[in-house]
Amino acid sequence: MKQPLKIAIVVGTFPVVSQTFIVNQINTLIDSGHRVSLYAYKKGEIDSLHESLKKHDLLKEVIYLRKNTPKNLLRFFEFFVWTFKNLFKIRWRRYFKTINVFKYGKKAYLLSHFFAIKWSLIQDDFDIIHIHFAHNARLISYLKSVELFSSKTKLVTTLHGYDLVPSKSEFYKDAYSIVFEQTNMITVNSLYLKKQLQILQPQLNTINVLPVGLDTTFFSKTQPKIRSNFFDIVFCGRLIELKGPEIAIDIVDVLLKKGHTKIRLHMIGDGPLYKHLDEIIKDRSLQNHVFLKGAQTQEIIKKELEEADVLIMPGIPDPKSGQEEAQGLVIQEAQAMELPVVVSDVGGMKYGLIPDESGFVVKANDINAFVDALELLILDETLGLQMGKKGMQFVKEKFDNIVLTQRLLELYNQAIKTI
Repeated sequence: MKQPLKIAIVVGTFPVVSQTFIVNQINTLIDSGHRVSLYAYKKGEIDSLHESLKKHDLLKEVIYLRKNTPKNLLRFFEFFVWTFKNLFKIRWRRYFKTINVFKYGKKAYLLSHFFAIKWSLIQDDFDIIHIHFAHNARLISYLKSVELFSSKTKLVTTLHGYDLVPSKSEFYKDAYSIVFEQTNMITVNSLYLKKQLQILQPQLNTINVLPVGLDTTFFSKTQPKIRSNFFDIVFCGRLIELKGPEIAIDIVDVLLKKGHTKIRLHMIGDGPLYKHLDEIIKDRSLQNHVFLKGAQTQEIIKKELEEADVLIMPGIPDPKSGQEEAQGLVIQEAQAMELPVVVSDVGGMKYGLIPDESGFVVKANDINAFVDALELLILDETLGLQMGKKGMQFVKEKFDNIVLTQRLLELYNQAIKTI
């Protein structure tokens, strides 16, 4: 292996249940022999620890940053206490640079720069600072612009979709301008997001598509589905309009009316539409066919996928913001579990399967098209098994954490070579 890289991973909140992909990325980088430090601006709350968090004891290793400078005299007290506490660890050249009043004026003597960057003042220079979500990269990009990081330190910023909502494009042009100026490499998780970013910043030439990956040793089928009289459909995602949970219920309702009475829809996820969906289920007397299971751990999601026949993701563009599903990692998780998938043609979902081979891509909001695709699978068990095998191989080759980490390291090394 080449010389290990010194990498800082920066996130907004840690831990976050829905962002286990970041934990998986960190674990794989550490397993590859690189020196990884984890930073977050806010401490998250979770009910239970996923095994991936325990692997390298990340909850103990994470360092929480502060965005704001302490007020009044407290800032000077904290400054001196921190300095004496870390007297033999401080990288003095960078330390004195943060308080250089001749170069930085007010931001130096009020210690704004010091408190913004003190987390790196007791570290050797990072090779890479990798920031997840563009809004988390603004402060670090500013610090780079005023030369408070070493010139050898390169910035990599990953946008995930939540930070690139179409209705906010005018805001982003100003808010993210310093990020685009200072970032050496940008990654997005799908071709859809790349196109969105190119619309926002046509001159950007540092955009690379790097999907979110998964651990295919965890998401792998351990036993065949216990055969039953039911055809089990899984929907997994936050219960918001963008994900199309109400459409999923409509699809099952139509299937039932067409005589497919041995079907069940298992809806995994929580969100603002939960109560509304529960009322729909009761109003249509679907309690024996549609089950709201709330938010679940990765272990439970895996079990649900293992016992299912198909995953559906009938997402739509969000009516208010225009946001679309950027990737939909559960689509790859389902395929890794040898499930066929049926998804709508919005956002980046369609890039995460092999159309007509590992699943079906249908027009958004076209309930009959979803019904037709599901009927093919209901009536032909062999087709589902064949699609499942294709999907499993596809995900192992294109979305496995180890494969994508190697690609990420290639991008890191490209960034290091930039001026």
